[in-house]
Amino acid sequence: MINWQRLRDTTGVSILLEIGSELGMSIDSCLARTRIDPNRLDDPLASIPVWQELALIRNIQAFRSSDEQLGLMVARRCTASTMGMFGQALAASDSLQQARQLMERYELLGLAFSRFEFSTTKHQLCMTLHDFEVPADCQRFCEERGLGGCLVLFSDLLGAPVKAKTVSMRLPPPADADVYSDYFGVDVQYEAQSTQITFDRAIEQQVLPNANRKIRLASERYCDEVIAAHALPMTFEARVQELLQNHDLALDLEEVAQHLGMSSRQLRRYLTGESTNFRQILLKLKFTRAQALLEAGMPVSQVALQLGYTSAASFSRAFKKQTGIAPKFVNKTG
Repeated sequence: MINWQRLRDTTGVSILLEIGSELGMSIDSCLARTRIDPNRLDDPLASIPVWQELALIRNIQAFRSSDEQLGLMVARRCTASTMGMFGQALAASDSLQQARQLMERYELLGLAFSRFEFSTTKHQLCMTLHDFEVPADCQRFCEERGLGGCLVLFSDLLGAPVKAKTVSMRLPPPADADVYSDYFGVDVQYEAQSTQITFDRAIEQQVLPNANRKIRLASERYCDEVIAAHALPMTFEARVQELLQNHDLALDLEEVAQHLGMSSRQLRRYLTGESTNFRQILLKLKFTRAQALLEAGMPVSQVALQLGYTSAASFSRAFKKQTGIAPKFVNKTG
């Protein structure tokens, strides 16, 4: 079962935003109702819940008035260079077999949000996409991106075009089936029992042109750290802190709750269960920032103004109550 709250890498979102822009969409139109913060997408450790990427896909499909070929547009950009350190680990692998094992190991960092698996027979390498739980309006996108992306990535890693032997999709034929036949280089079987792409198994043993053991191992370590960071359960307090820090402490309770996809009442209840509340979290962050500014030499009056206090005196009282020390003892410039 797909966990739509599961965190995933933001590479897919970045590619979708590029395509949306090329289609003539504004970033606000692309991100409407997704609650994706575009300012965080360049952070290599940034992650989003799966449902947010799904909302973005729906926005672009609605703009195009079609669910066809968008997945192929994304798939054409599924190269190692678009996937950061994960892509570097794939490119530095000894062989395609080693690379596809890394694809399974670091599934979270790939583009597919439905489960996939590789299998082999004596003469064939097969990638099967399990998209049964993807909402019906996004299944074609999922199948196109999964199958098309696999073909593009394999070709990119090997440095030469790879030929698919067979391609099958569970969905009915699209309006222009020739586009798909041209893309995959074979006639696609539609309304099949499974969504699959197969290759000659011999390609697995081909040496990759950019194989480099040291780079691969270093990239794997980085990927392990990213996976571990995504896997760590975040408390609601930590989520609120992250949102406030990313928005310069300028959000109120209602706005934070909206970013988290819940009501303010729900958020209050969750924070109470963690023995804290929104005001305590905000004050803690404010005075942590205040202390850093004071230690850097900023006058108390300016720190008070920056934190929204009407006077240095009221800020000093609040600072002492929160930290147990008067700001004048932190900063002698006063």
